[in-house]
Amino acid sequence: MFLNPYIKTEDEDFYNTVKDFAKERALPGVEERDELGTWDDSLWKEMGKMGLLGIPVPDEYGGQGGTCLHCCIAQEAFNAGCLDGGFGLSWGAHMIIGTLPILFQGTAEQKQKYLPKFVTGEWIAGLALTEPDSGSDAAGMLTFAEKVEGGYILNGSKMYITNGPVGQVFIVMARTTKSRGPMGVSAFIVESNMKGFHVSKVLKKLGHNTSTTAELSFQDMFVPDANLLGPLNSGFLRIGKATLEWERTVLVAALPGGMEFILEAGLDYSLKRRQFGKPILSFFGIQEKLARNWAYLCASRRVIYFVANKKDSDPSTSLPLESSALKVFVTESAEELANDAVQLFGGIGYMRECDVSRFYRDVKLGTIGGGTSEIQRSIISSTFSGFQKFMSTLEQAFPENIRTKAEAELAGTPEYRMLVSAKNLIQSVGDHPERKKKQSLEFGFADLLVLTMAIQLAVWDSAQSSAEYSTEDRKRDLRILSFYAGDRFLKNVHFLKEIDQRGTQDLLRCFNELPPIEKEISACIEFLKEGVLGASVS
Repeated sequence: MFLNPYIKTEDEDFYNTVKDFAKERALPGVEERDELGTWDDSLWKEMGKMGLLGIPVPDEYGGQGGTCLHCCIAQEAFNAGCLDGGFGLSWGAHMIIGTLPILFQGTAEQKQKYLPKFVTGEWIAGLALTEPDSGSDAAGMLTFAEKVEGGYILNGSKMYITNGPVGQVFIVMARTTKSRGPMGVSAFIVESNMKGFHVSKVLKKLGHNTSTTAELSFQDMFVPDANLLGPLNSGFLRIGKATLEWERTVLVAALPGGMEFILEAGLDYSLKRRQFGKPILSFFGIQEKLARNWAYLCASRRVIYFVANKKDSDPSTSLPLESSALKVFVTESAEELANDAVQLFGGIGYMRECDVSRFYRDVKLGTIGGGTSEIQRSIISSTFSGFQKFMSTLEQAFPENIRTKAEAELAGTPEYRMLVSAKNLIQSVGDHPERKKKQSLEFGFADLLVLTMAIQLAVWDSAQSSAEYSTEDRKRDLRILSFYAGDRFLKNVHFLKEIDQRGTQDLLRCFNELPPIEKEISACIEFLKEGVLGASVS
């Protein structure tokens, strides 16, 4: 597959099946559904019949028994086919943060009752964590569940709940002790037909309008003991955090699908659109947008597939740093590319009927939902446990012989010197006691880790080759990625001068010594024209 050289052969049919389904069934009606904010229940039921709603659910409950990577591939392929981020969001919320808590922590009875209906789409699920006055801060949670005979009385409200107006089952986090810490929070399986459950307000959003979102309220609602999910007082730690790592990996995977969609659309449009007597694709200002799209798309897939494969190989492993780093890199890159896409299409790109304008509105949620970019940077910095562990985790993405070959071939290049300098700065700053005393230093260090992860994986990847994406192609794209990702993520690294001025200056010098990349951009465009547009290129 040219547009996704990181899909394994055995997964190609799955990717293409989902993408083709999205093109045929979701794309034709997405503009109208987006404009009217309409939920398409018939499309939902079709996805249930295809098995897409229960990918990670074991086959004993009717699911596919798929992996985290399979979930990522499905989300990505769907958005690549229709650019319907809203419907994909509802699907992801149902499949990941609505279903997995029961799969991971539910009793045998809870799994048997709920999972089969989630798989078919008969019941739609969601997670109710955020409140009007608390989000990532679990200590600020006010929803309270008081123990009574046979169960709990639940009172409170939840805000910004995906699938709120259409869902039947929600995992609700509520405080069950007077403690203000995360240990006093429990999880409950709440059904929308319980007395006291209210959809208090359907919310209007900037984007993702094909998904429904609401404020939910619970007024003296009785929840039986049988609906307590997992151990009492540990819902946030045992369910919330584990599920959120999946959320940050799988739901973010829709964004590379969107990048693929706008890359195809942008190439086609810029070749057909003529100004000053020639296609606008011949102008550097257009070429760099498309080349950056491709470089970020490949880098995004590398980091997502790396984390997903790690989750699959060792499900018990917690990856807070890596999953948060991928979320920062992918969501912020996608924002930049969405802006580029609207600019490329010009006037028509600003019109609501143009697909890229929908992506522009939808993509903003990525840096907010599932924990804001600011929260992700705090997680990245606070969970760093040493340079050796950071690197050893990354090394598991590639065999040793590939890593050795890549570094031998790239040693001495400007991109590799920048990477070495970045790793040296991580070592000097990472264990410094002053780093955790200022948010500016935490954020600068987090961005350093994000950049290093993306560039390091690209360096090792450059030693690999396939018929559609050769070693030389990958090295060219490494140079493009180093330039643009460095420009984006080195801004906050300036703050680290306070701890290691020489090391920070050396890294910035290495970045400034990267050679011009006009030739790489031109070569990348020729590569994309041949691979994506094929015979239509004149």
